[in-house]
Amino acid sequence: MQLAHLMNRTGIKDTAGKLRSAPLIDAAAGVIVCGLAAVGASAVAAGHSWQNLVPLVFIVVLLVIARTFGSRAGILSTVLAALIFASFLFAPTRSISIASDSARSNLGWMLLIGIAFSFLFAPPTSGFRRH
Repeated sequence: MQLAHLMNRTGIKDTAGKLRSAPLIDAAAGVIVCGLAAVGASAVAAGHSWQNLVPLVFIVVLLVIARTFGSRAGILSTVLAALIFASFLFAPTRSISIASDSARSNLGWMLLIGIAFSFLFAPPTSGFRRH
């Protein structure tokens, strides 16, 4: 775009409208929602005997994110949720290493299924605002 075109009022409005409808904003919204859900799930499940099953149950949230916000949001949300669970839910905390074999296995399954669901169940025109 030319600088003179951006300087007038309609050029700024057009540019702002294009930014609002960008697919990256949809992906960012999905990642933020999923990140908050992962932090909430980690806080609720910490210290309970069923904390190793949280990644498997969280697959439902990843499916909803991919279905609503698109495949890009689903993939990024899956990776972010895995990092949050590894860092804050499983021992040793504040490290991405996981001591429990079952927790590590469940987290791996969550990554595999979450990324697969992102490709399989995302709508063809990805994003919250479909045209």
